[in-house]
Amino acid sequence: MRIRWDEKKRRQVLTKRNIDFADLNDLLDLPYLEDQRIDQPGQHRIIGFARGALTTFVVEYREDKFGEYMWVVTGWRSTKQERKTYEEEIGQTGID
Repeated sequence: MRIRWDEKKRRQVLTKRNIDFADLNDLLDLPYLEDQRIDQPGQHRIIGFARGALTTFVVEYREDKFGEYMWVVTGWRSTKQERKTYEEEIGQTGID
């Protein structure tokens, strides 16, 4: 699936949190957890490993003339609760 983002926002998150939206592509090649956000029904939370660290991305599924793509809203290092959820659902732990 294609992944797109706002470049200005990507640079801001990279500078502030050391999370690169481009790493979402690699994260999707490994086991990951995806769920729909309750507070924003059009957004999905994806939790998985990016650069060896458990990371959470928020994405929206959008369409253009070429078909569906993932729009990255933001990303951060996963919280303790997100780590617990990932471990319970995926059954894997990691050091990050």
